[in-house]
Formats: sequence, C-alpha cells, structure tokens
Amino acid sequence: MVSINFLLKAFVWFNLRYLKRHYGRTLAVILGIAVGAAVFTSVRLSIHASLESFSRSMDLIAGQADRVILRPGGRIPDALISQLIRHPAINHASPVLSTYVVVEGIDPKPLLLIGIDPILDRMFRTWRSEDLPTTSSTQPKSFWSTIIEIPFSLLLPASVARDNGWQTNDTIILQHVERKTAFKIVGLLHNSDFALAENGQIAITDIATFQEFTGLYGEVDRIDLQIYPEASADDMADLKSILPADVSLSLPSEQKDIGRNLIRAYQLNLSVLSFVSLFVGMFLVYSLVALNAASRRREMAILRSIGASPRLLFVLFLADGLFLGVIGWMVALPISAILVKYLIKGVSQTISTLFVRLSVEQVALAPWELLLSFCITAIISIAAAWQPAREAMQISPLEVLTSRHSTLKFKQFTGRLAIIGLTFIIMVWPLTQLPGIRGFPLPGYAATFFLFVGFALLSPWCLCHIGRLITPLLSKMAGSVAFLAGKYIGNSDTRTAISVGALITAVALFIALVVMIQSFRSTVSLWVQQTVAGDLFVVPKMGQLNRHRYPFPQKAVEVFQKLETRADYVAFRRYPMHRQQIPYQFEAIDFEVFFKHAGFLWIEGVPETVHLRLMKGEGVVVSEVFANRTGLKVGDRLQAAIDTIQIDLPILGIIRDYRTHGGVVYFALDAFEKLRSAYRDRPNARLHQWSGLRFFFTDNHPDIDMLVEDLRKEIVTKCPVPVDMISGRQLRQGILKIFDETFAVTTALLLIALLVATVGIAVTLVVMVLERSRELNTLFAIGSSFGQIQAMIFWEALVIVLIGQFLGWGCGYLLSLILVFVINQQSFGWTFLYHIDWRTLAITLPLIISAALLATLPAIRSVFYKPPASLLREQ
Repeated sequence: MVSINFLLKAFVWFNLRYLKRHYGRTLAVILGIAVGAAVFTSVRLSIHASLESFSRSMDLIAGQADRVILRPGGRIPDALISQLIRHPAINHASPVLSTYVVVEGIDPKPLLLIGIDPILDRMFRTWRSEDLPTTSSTQPKSFWSTIIEIPFSLLLPASVARDNGWQTNDTIILQHVERKTAFKIVGLLHNSDFALAENGQIAITDIATFQEFTGLYGEVDRIDLQIYPEASADDMADLKSILPADVSLSLPSEQKDIGRNLIRAYQLNLSVLSFVSLFVGMFLVYSLVALNAASRRREMAILRSIGASPRLLFVLFLADGLFLGVIGWMVALPISAILVKYLIKGVSQTISTLFVRLSVEQVALAPWELLLSFCITAIISIAAAWQPAREAMQISPLEVLTSRHSTLKFKQFTGRLAIIGLTFIIMVWPLTQLPGIRGFPLPGYAATFFLFVGFALLSPWCLCHIGRLITPLLSKMAGSVAFLAGKYIGNSDTRTAISVGALITAVALFIALVVMIQSFRSTVSLWVQQTVAGDLFVVPKMGQLNRHRYPFPQKAVEVFQKLETRADYVAFRRYPMHRQQIPYQFEAIDFEVFFKHAGFLWIEGVPETVHLRLMKGEGVVVSEVFANRTGLKVGDRLQAAIDTIQIDLPILGIIRDYRTHGGVVYFALDAFEKLRSAYRDRPNARLHQWSGLRFFFTDNHPDIDMLVEDLRKEIVTKCPVPVDMISGRQLRQGILKIFDETFAVTTALLLIALLVATVGIAVTLVVMVLERSRELNTLFAIGSSFGQIQAMIFWEALVIVLIGQFLGWGCGYLLSLILVFVINQQSFGWTFLYHIDWRTLAITLPLIISAALLATLPAIRSVFYKPPASLLREQ
C-alpha cells in the first residue's frame, strides 16, 4: 500500500504538474484520443442497438414456439393445422400471417399487421390490455375475443395510439396491396411482451379478418408449434412425414440466427474501420510521451542521481499514457452520446437495406460495449507509451547531462528489422488465400495486420539507407542545410521510424480506402446504369417493404397490358428464398424485352450464348454473392422448391449484383409461368403474377421526365389498386445516395487518420529539435542563420514525409487489393471492378505533403526555446 501511495504522489508531482503546465498539447492529444474512442464507441453502440432490437423483435414474434413450419417462397395451406393439432407429438399449434401496412391520411411508420387465432395463440405469445394491472399476467376473455367477434377490428400498442392521437373505438383506414379498409381499434395493448415487437409498430387482428383483408384465403405464412417434452424421435419423424415435401420444419431461432449473423458480419467490418481512428490515436500518445521524455532529460537525470530507479521512470511515463487514454475515454463518452444519435439512423438504414429489416428507436446502455471501449483505449494508450517509457529508463544520468546519445545500437538492428518486415509482408499472400471463418474475414484482417507490421518494420532501414543515398542529391539541390538534414535522417533513431510508421499507416489506409470506395462506387454506378436500367418502376403498394410477397392482382395486370404508351415494359416476379440458411432472391424476368434495353455485368459466361438459353428457359444466372455463399458455380445445377414449384436447372453464368446480401437468381418469366400453369386450380393461382414492372421508352425524346410523369398519371388514373412508383433516375440516384451515406463514416475516419499522422510528425520534429537543441544552438553560435536552421528542419520534414508517402503508397496499393478481393468477398460475398482514381489521388498527394510540412512550424518555434548562451553554458 505504501508503494501505491508513493507512486500516486510521484505521478501527481512529476506527471500531472508537467501536463498541466503544458495544457495546450495535452488537451490536443486528449481530444484526439477522445474523437477516436468516441467514433469506435458510438459505432459499436449503434450496431449493438440494432442487433438487440432485431433479436428482441424476433424473439417476441416467435414467442414460446419450439418449431416453425415454413414454405420457402410460398405459403402453407391452413388445412394442415387440423392434422398438426391431432398429431401425438404436437402440444399446441398456431397459424400466423403478417404484412406491413400504412395508415391512410397520415404518414407514420409502417405498421406490421399480424393475424393470429387468439384462442390457439394464447400458449405462444403474451399480450394484455393497457387497462389491466401490470401485476396480472392474463387478460380477460372479452379482450382477446373481441377481435374475433367484431369484423375488421384490431389491437394496437398504447404507445402507437398515443403517438398518433388514437383511442379505443376510433376507426383507422389501413392500406395494403389490393385494398384499403376501415379497422376499428377495440383495445390498447400494454407496452410489454408481444406489444414491444418491431419497437411497438404492430397491430394485431384475427386471422380470418387478415385473410379477408389481404385475399389470402386458406393460406398462412407459418405455423408455430409446441412439442410435447416426451415426444420421441419416431414421433418427430412421423411429423415430418405428414408435411409436404417443399415445407420445412425448423427451429424458431433459425431465422433470427441468420439475421444476427448478417448484422454481426457488418458489425465486425464497421468496427474495424472505426478502430482506425482509435488506432492512429496511439501515435498521438506516443508522440506526447516521447516529447515529455525528451524535454525533461535533465529532470530524469536528477531523479536518477538522487536514487530513483529505472523502473520508477518507466512506470511514471507509462502512467502518462494510461492517464491520457483514460481521460480521453471519459471525454469520449459525451461525444459518443451525440454521435450515436446520428449513427443509429444511418447504421439501421444500411442494415435494413442490405440485410434484414429492423426499426431502432433508441440506444440502450450497453455496459459490455462501454467496457470494451475502455479496455481497448487503455491498452492502446499503454502500448503507445511503452517505447518512450523504455527509452526513459535506459538512459544513464551521464548520457542525459552531457546530451550524448548514440544511434549505433539502433542501426545494428535495422537490417534485422527489415528482414522480419519483409517476412511479414510475404506472409500476407498465404493469409489472403485462407477462407473466411464462419462468414467473418479474419484471415483478411490478419493479412492487413501483417502488412502494416511489415511496412512499419521496414521503415527504419528505409530511413537510414534512403537518407544516406539522397544526401548528395540534397546537397546539390539546396546546399549544406539540406545535406545536414539528409545526414540526420540517415542517422535517425526509433522515434523517427515510429513517426514514419504512423504516416505509413495513415497514408496506406487513405490510399486503400479511397481506391476501394472509388472502385465500389464506379462499379455500382455501372451496375445501376446497366442492370437497374428503366425509366419508371412500378410495384404494388408496400411491395418493397413486404419483400414482394404480394403480386399485382389480375385486374391490375390487365390494365398494364392495355396501357396506351410508347414504352416497353419488363415484368418480373420475385420470391424471398433461403438455401443452407443463406437468404437470396429468386427473380423471374422477361429476358426478351430486358436484353433489348438493359443487361448484366458478367463475371463468368458468354453473354451472346447465355442470352438465348436464358430466353428459352434452359437455365439460370446467379449473382456473384449467391455463387460465393453457396459454393455453386457455372455448370452446377440449382435445385429449389418455390411455392410448390420444383426447379432443377443448370447455372449458365455468374453476374454482378449488389441488392441483397445472399444474392439473386434470375430465370425466364415465360418459362416460370409455364411451370406454374399446372397449378392454376389452386386458390389464388393466376397465370400472371407480377411483383412489379419497369418501363422503357422507345422514343429518344429530349424530355424523358415529361414522358415519365404522363405515364405515372395514366397509371394512377386507370390502375384499380394503389401502387408505388419511382422514376428510374430517382431510383438510381437513391441507390448511389445510400452508397455514399454508407461510406460517410469511413471518409471521416480517413480525415481523422491523416490529421493524427500530421500531428504525430509535428511532435516528432519537436522531439528531434529538443534532443538536438545544443547542436542547433552551436550551429547558430558559429555563424548559421536562423533561416538556415529553419531550412534544415524543413528538409528533414520533407524527407520524412516523402519516405512515409512512398512506403504508404506501396502499402496502400497492397491493402486495397486485400480490401477489394479478400475482405469484401469474405464479408459480403461480392467483389467489384478494380479502379484507381488517379485524379483524386493526385489531388490528395500535395495536400498530404502540405499538411505534413505545416507540422514543421511547432518544431521551428521550439528551436530557441532557451537563449543559446544559457543553453551552451549548461553542463
């Protein structure tokens, strides 16, 4: 306990007083750490909130089910329920239907309308009246029986009713694909249990009312089951035998696990990117601790001479780093609270667009995420202070008091460090060939780490040798001051090498992410212009939100076929599917018209040959994501059951597509409708079931927007059901906007990384000046001008920056290949056309150099921080 008290007193006397005296640079470093920690913490909290919201909603909707019966791409006949209830393995069974609807007259968030049988469902989901005491776990019979007795009645969570000013017995009009109907609010749900699903944006109605409202007579989305605990394996096998062949019996957690895995993959990638800002913050800590150590050499000598041990100095300077990290993390908390409000919307929107739909209203306190953020910040700060602390403890009093320190020992290790660095760089290749681990690109991130370490270890050798090689050239260009600068760079020590390592890291990340983002954006732009081509897109009301599970009614199809317009249309039918727990989209499309106006971005397959076979319905094309996720390739056969239709077709080609996480499968619409024709006697079976269509104007009219608006008005006038329409230009701009918003955080991280690297160079130059203050003042005393000393520091900074830029560009190019072809493929299943935007990089190159050279100003100001005469008199 005595030693701890002594260390605390020593820390306050030796560290805090000095940091307080130089509060400007201390606050700058703390702010840098705070920004990095805030970005990392807010990103983690935002995704944690999204993950928790999704999991909670899925658990509440699944209720107490042990098994779930589903039909991929279709629905289940409700006649199956009576068989299931009588089965010896089944304790309870409950059918469920759900769809998103909007309320007419206002613009609230969509409501998830859930149709259940209140009697059968009581054993699965808990919900109670708002008027019921919170201590009660049951609801009176009249509460749940009311929605059975009163047609077109529903229950709403009390929170939704309050937000919109609704009360019991009010009537609201719900709008769906084919119709809009008045529903009576017969009760309000207490804000707990089932009413919290979808963040409370739900409405509950009787399943018979739901079927009448949506036209899904005799069909349900799924059937939840509770199995008897004593059910044997033979009972379960018999249960599976009575189910149709295309119906699956799965765990209720399976759908949740699929969604959680998708979100976690996104969480890992965004967390690594956000970690960049925190990682580069360690160079700030390193630079400040090194600066403190360099400027307090006499104080350390005095402490050593009066009995202070090297270990004490090591601990005190290590405590410097820890203190900066802890204070920076504490400052980061309020910044995180502000950032997370903006991030949560963007993160949840990106997840909803790319992966699974979710609704996140607020961020709950996540102690584990805060603890993780604190530990990482503290560890990084201690690691950053480690090297300066070791240097402080290894300097003897005599060396410090006489200002003599040799870099000979350091030079002896530059060759070994370079060999180790090259070994790390060579190891990057085999790491990139390893597959991802459970969908996470851990080998890719390991390769990135090896790449950074390799170049960082290579930088000391480059500094020493490049400094010596360019010294004659600098002498010819700028005379003796540049010659001295080159000589000093050639004799530089670990501190300069680490500063160059910081610049390499920042520049490499900047180059790699700029290349990746530009490559991705140019590929997506080409994809939307070619594959997402069209002048007007039309889908049923709420079609996109309901994942195209409700096609146009036949009367709407007939209207579209008779439109008086000079435009071709391409109809399509989409089904959400799963294969090996991988969600994907099956799309039947009119290839004959599609290929007249648009096309695919091909990866494998000969377009001219494949086009003809596709139009004949002789096979399918799949997206790169689907091929990578499932392992299927060209020549393999795709086997699937889609709404009772068996598909067994060869894969003819692989294309690029960036719409869904699991990928897309394309098939000919005519061939698919012929397969469906055998099922026309089924309820709701129609020859033409279109999920939507897109129009292409055949005239080269100068004002396409006018034609689109005229067609839009014609559809609104003639179509018997409400539809959602968007022009092709707006759709493509919306896709690119989502892309830009997705990478907005990444752009901010790039700027933070470069800013921190610049500050790191500034502090390194100040340390170099302080360590050579006696030498520089000696030069001044024997006749060198202040301008010459300024020029020498300027040339030192220029050489350091150019070496860092050179190595950073090489590291960044290799890193961009890893990001594009390894990490993105292992994370999301897609790659894109590699493209380097030389114009953007050419503009940024002088900006980075200029910003780094501005870092010489603090160093120049510190040259004569003491009068030369008094400094030279010191022993």
